[in-house]
Amino acid sequence: MNLKNYTSSIPADTTIARIERLLVDGGAIGIAKEYENGRVKALVFQIQFLADQLPVTVKLPANVAGCQQWFWKEYCRTRSRMSRKTDADFLDQGERTAWKLQEDWVSVQMSLIKLQQQDAMCAFLPYAFNGETTVYERVKLSGGRMLLGAGS
Repeated sequence: MNLKNYTSSIPADTTIARIERLLVDGGAIGIAKEYENGRVKALVFQIQFLADQLPVTVKLPANVAGCQQWFWKEYCRTRSRMSRKTDADFLDQGERTAWKLQEDWVSVQMSLIKLQQQDAMCAFLPYAFNGETTVYERVKLSGGRMLLGAGS
């Protein structure tokens, strides 16, 4: 298997705390958690994009359901029908893997920022959050039209 973190045994709460530390060390001034069914769905934080400007709210999700679905499909593909597991049996591993991937991503982004390879806006702009949707979600909903120039 050539997937990063697919066997992670680190509890999601531990990984989320590590992400929070990375964000604080990188300049985040406030962090909150968004929950769904008792599990952390996203980290919402504020960080300075531009000097002398107000901080921007960023919503960083972890797609636990996507990881869980992959583990379930892989299990079904490689196991006989006699097995008794269900897709719900893969929720914890999906959660651990999704958050561990986010930790790695945030760590790389913060390293790039510190080494002046990019700034916080470059790293987190897709996740900039207006209280309803992220920039990425708005672009996706527009079918990409938001990326086209005014005359397009």
